[in-house]
Amino acid sequence: MFITRGYYPLELGDVDVIVHEDCLHLFYLNVSGHDVVSHIVSDDGMHWRQLPNALHTGDPGEPDDDQIWTMHTFRWQGRFYMLYTCLAQAEDGRIQRTGLAVSDDLIHWEKVPHNPVAVPDPRWYEADLSGCGRADWRDPFPFIEGGVIHGLVCAHEKDGPFNRRGCVAHITSTDALHWRVRPPFYTPRVSSDFEVPCIFRLGGRYYLMGHICAPPMDVYRISDRLEGPWRRPLDDLLLPTGNHAFHACEWRGKMMIFNWIGVAAFDETRQPTRILAPPKVAGAMADGTLRLHPYEEGWNAVATEAWRSWSPQAVFTQGAVLAGEWSAQEGALVGTSQPGMGVYFLPDEFTDFELETTVSSADAPEFGLVFRSDATADEYMRLSCIQGRQTLELAVVLRRGASPILGRGFESLQIRHHPFAPGRPFRLRLSAYGPYLEVSVDDDVRLATVNLMRRRGKLGFFVEDGTARFADLRLRRLEAPPMRLPPGPIV
Repeated sequence: MFITRGYYPLELGDVDVIVHEDCLHLFYLNVSGHDVVSHIVSDDGMHWRQLPNALHTGDPGEPDDDQIWTMHTFRWQGRFYMLYTCLAQAEDGRIQRTGLAVSDDLIHWEKVPHNPVAVPDPRWYEADLSGCGRADWRDPFPFIEGGVIHGLVCAHEKDGPFNRRGCVAHITSTDALHWRVRPPFYTPRVSSDFEVPCIFRLGGRYYLMGHICAPPMDVYRISDRLEGPWRRPLDDLLLPTGNHAFHACEWRGKMMIFNWIGVAAFDETRQPTRILAPPKVAGAMADGTLRLHPYEEGWNAVATEAWRSWSPQAVFTQGAVLAGEWSAQEGALVGTSQPGMGVYFLPDEFTDFELETTVSSADAPEFGLVFRSDATADEYMRLSCIQGRQTLELAVVLRRGASPILGRGFESLQIRHHPFAPGRPFRLRLSAYGPYLEVSVDDDVRLATVNLMRRRGKLGFFVEDGTARFADLRLRRLEAPPMRLPPGPIV
């Protein structure tokens, strides 16, 4: 995880990752001014250190003298190349073009003298200001296959309803310096844009990720061939809204997936924030459906202790019943509450931790985990499995009036459909790492968001209006992530 430091914590934009000498080099757009591409490096995917900035906007009269937008880096014949988005003052930044920079070491970058290297071709793409008042041609992403470098670009087709002609434009090169514009690579016909396109190969198939705008979410498509056709799976959502600009990078035998998370109300300061989320690992089902798994090596790198397994009897003996009826029976901690909410707390308090447990319920409408809670579960964070609504939900609960941004004392941080089957056990995992919260069900990451309205507290289980079973519990503490703690009543 990485959080930019400084007065304005919204500086981290779209990300690009490349492997060099077994380290991850990540470049990100600095969105406070769109005038610099920053550079960080990591040897474990969780701890990052800053390197010199890679790229800056140009001098007056150059094609990028207004702003720089999203970029991507690739290696070709022993050198590194960065495609990036140029905006010029001459058109008030309303015509987007593709620029190129070159490096021998990923540290020192030089822009090529013949920038821009690609512009929208009016034969296929909206190329002037007559449509929506700007010419979209941004977020270039290179993918190499068969000795050809394929560049994918967020653009608009020249014809059709505006809200359905967002496309992935196609540019190609065989020397990395000179580029040819080709007809569209893919047009989903569902959105005005298909932003930050990224393509990777996994298990014999190709996967195309990108951000659509209606509604705003990051999705993926599947194909057996690079040229398509591209299939939309039944559930094409990568992670819920707030997670953006997904980028794939193969590292140490795994296909790693990186993205940033942005939220409007991060803490009591009410200041919007973006962070680089811990990476996920991509996996494919037999039918090609994409799954994102927890990055085990990364979580091991931030753990301060080994996993501790708790028997139901040990949990029941050492913990405490707050509400409802709880007992250790048949290899599980069993809770029943009628009516309302029953809560069982583990001993001690926890700040940063991971918890896994096998959960099942035949009749409870809602059950799950409470964490960072006060002693009476009046103010807490909650992971809810809501069977009747077929949803997973992360929420924060405070007393009414305790927070200026929670009028009724409750905020749903993130929610996602999940097909629960009453009575069928499933493996539930919660990782709480500073402000970052990640939820997995049966090794499938389903929720990922950030919030810091509560920092520390009790940890336990809850059930509402029924009975739930929690078995095979294991738990470990994590180190505190390096970050600036904001002022205010964070507990």
